[in-house]
Order: sequence, then structure tokens, then C-alpha cells
Amino acid sequence: MKRVMYKLAAVVGGLFLSSALFAQTGVASDSKYGHGADSIECVRNLSLYQHHYKNRDYNSAIGHWRFVFNNCPKSSVNNISRGISMYQYFIARELDPSVKSALVDTLMMIYKEGIQLLPQKKGEYMAAMAQDMQTYLEDSPETKKKILKTTEESIIAEQENTLPVTFVNYMKTSLDLNNAGTLTDEELLDNYTKVSEWLDVAITKTSHEDLAKARDVIDNDFAQSLAANCENLIKIYSDKFEGNKNDLTFLKKLTHLLNRKDCTDTKLFEQASEKQFELDPSAQAAYNMAKLFLQKENFLKAIEYLDNAIEQETNPVKQATYWCQKGDILRSKLHKFADAKKCALEAAKLRPDWGEPYLLLATIYAQGPSCGEDEFEKRQIYWVIVDKLTKAKQVDPEYAERVNSSINDYSKHFPSKEEGFFRDITEGSIVTVGCWVNENTRARY
Repeated sequence: MKRVMYKLAAVVGGLFLSSALFAQTGVASDSKYGHGADSIECVRNLSLYQHHYKNRDYNSAIGHWRFVFNNCPKSSVNNISRGISMYQYFIARELDPSVKSALVDTLMMIYKEGIQLLPQKKGEYMAAMAQDMQTYLEDSPETKKKILKTTEESIIAEQENTLPVTFVNYMKTSLDLNNAGTLTDEELLDNYTKVSEWLDVAITKTSHEDLAKARDVIDNDFAQSLAANCENLIKIYSDKFEGNKNDLTFLKKLTHLLNRKDCTDTKLFEQASEKQFELDPSAQAAYNMAKLFLQKENFLKAIEYLDNAIEQETNPVKQATYWCQKGDILRSKLHKFADAKKCALEAAKLRPDWGEPYLLLATIYAQGPSCGEDEFEKRQIYWVIVDKLTKAKQVDPEYAERVNSSINDYSKHFPSKEEGFFRDITEGSIVTVGCWVNENTRARY
């Protein structure tokens, strides 16, 4: 019976609140407590609800809180936040869908009234309201549109004081709507541009370290969307480039995006990379220039800029990537296999848990000049190749699928046991493959 009464009270309370919102909230005098008997009742209910609230007895507190909210909402700056907390508590524990829906409606009304009562908290309340919409309302395109609009209003109100998660949620909702087909690619790109600009302002005006992380998350999510293709990126940023070509932050964001989406063979990437390097000849800018000259097939210039990037870079992961890319150019374009090998070994030293340097070494040995006087000695290189492929998947299991078929293929070219017998090289013997390879390996037939 008590359960039924609670449900009825919750629904009626919500409806009463709705009625109050469209009439006049607070006492007619627009004062803190009201006057005369109203003032006494307000103080009494305020004291009772605060007592029960502090003891987390929300069932006892909620009736007194409703009186305060409807008759003297300005009596405490905590009335709104406490009401929100109590309704969130009731919603989380309610099992009846109809009652739960009424409680959610009431929660949304509290947020809206809170914005009217405390306009200085508009951005904060709208961000929280968007979060509760996401949690409690039906997951549908219509709900997400409301969430997106509410989140945008929150950001506009809070400006540089916007929490990093609010920026992230804005972009996530935009991407969800785009994936559902209810937000066009152009609208998504426009939202990405807006949130990027908001973030840039916030980062400039504040020292909140998580803002930069939020920008990385947003850039990463956007870069993975289908809308972020070269055609769309060029369409958006070509017009923006001329007005922002001396803005280093803009240039870094642009070259990062074009790199992520493999749009480096475009005129826009060329212009942005050259300008970025002119303003800030950093490791990343040098790397962009290397990619630019690689596209132009000016391989010597590409290597020159890669050397510049390697020299400046302090991040070993990026440095290893640059070494591997230099080695690949030396291997595939300039056929300098011994120099390419040195690059792969440098990458392996910097990042010993990465399979790529060993895969590169295997490719270099497979394509480089042969070592040995006869066919048996020349075939020994296949032992070394398989060693490197095996090493790649040992240090980095993600490479297993990529290298297993190659291991099988190269193993077919091992020397025969008969050939080894005539040279007194038994299975498992240590053999040195000389010349430019200069590697010890184990005999297998």
C-alpha cells in the first residue's frame, strides 16, 4: 500500500510542479521566504527537507522540498541542485515505466526552472540536463537532437568554462546523428568546426589540461567518421586556409586531419605543410614536409626532412615511426638496402615491442642483393628472413596474422637437408650469413 501511495505522490507531485511552473513560482512578493504565515510555513518546510536530505531520507524530504520549491524557491541556492539529486535517486530506483516517465518529466522541469531562478548557472544546468536526457530518455534521433541543442546552448553559455566532457559529448552526439542519417555530412563538418573553435578559445583562455585531451578525442572520433573524407575536408578547409594561414594552431589541426585521412597528396596539404614549417620548423612540421616530398617523388628531400624530424623528436614512438619510414624509402625507392637496414635497427632499439621494424628487416633481406658463392649459401638468407618475421609476431602479437603466411612461403625456399649434409651443417647449427646482412641464424631444412 505504501508503495502505491509513493507512486501516486510522485506523479501528482510532478504534475503540481508543472502547473506551478506555468503560473508563478515562489511567493507572490518575489521575496526569499514570503510574508506572514507563508513565511513561517516556508521556513518550517525548508528546515524539515534540509534535515531529511542531509540524512539521505529522500522519501521524507521530498514533500517538504516540493512545498519550498513551489512557494519559496529562492529560500536557498541549493534547492535546485538538491531537487535534481533526489529525483535522480527516485528515477534510478523506479521500476514502473509510467511513474519513471513522470519523474523524468519533473526532473526536466526542475532544470528549466533552475535556469530561470539562477541564470548564472544556465550553462552548468544545461550540460547536466543533456547528460540526464542521454541517461533517462528513449534513445532516438529526436532525443539526440534535443541533447545536441541543449549541449550547444550550454557551451555558448559557459564559453571557456565549459567542462571538457561537454565538448566531447557535443561531438559524439553529432556523430551519432550523422551515423543515423539525421545529420548531413555538411552539418557534421560544421559542428566539428564549431566545437574546434570553441575548444581553441577555451584552451587559450584557461589552463585546464584536460581540454587538450578532449580535443584529441574529438579529432580522433571525427577522423574516423565516414564524413571526414578528403573531398569534404578540402571543401571546408580550402576556404578557411587563406584567412588562417598564419595561425599555427589552425595549421597543426589541419595537417593532422589531412594526415589522419591520408589526404597528403592534395594541394591543401602542400600549402598547409609548407606554411606550418615556415612558422614552426618542428619535428611534426618536418615530418609533414617529408610526406609532401615523398608524394612529389623527391625522395632525397623526403629523407632530408625525415632526418630533421628524427633529430628534433623526443617521443620514441614517433621517432621509431620516422626511422621506419626512412628505411622504407631507402629500400623501395633508392634501393640502398644496407642503409635501410640501419634505419630498421634504430627503430627496433627505440621501440622493441613493435613488430614493424622486424617486418621491414625481413622485406629488406628478401629484396636486397644476395649473399653467398653458390645456391646453398644464397638460400641461407631465407633463414634470416623467417627469423625476423618470427620476431615480429613474438614482440607484437598483432603482427601474427600478417606474417604467418609469409613465414610459410619463405620456409619453402630453405636449403635441402642433402645440401647441408655435404657441407657438414646439421639441423640447428649456428650459421653466419655474411656480406651486408651479417646475421647469425640457425640452420633449418
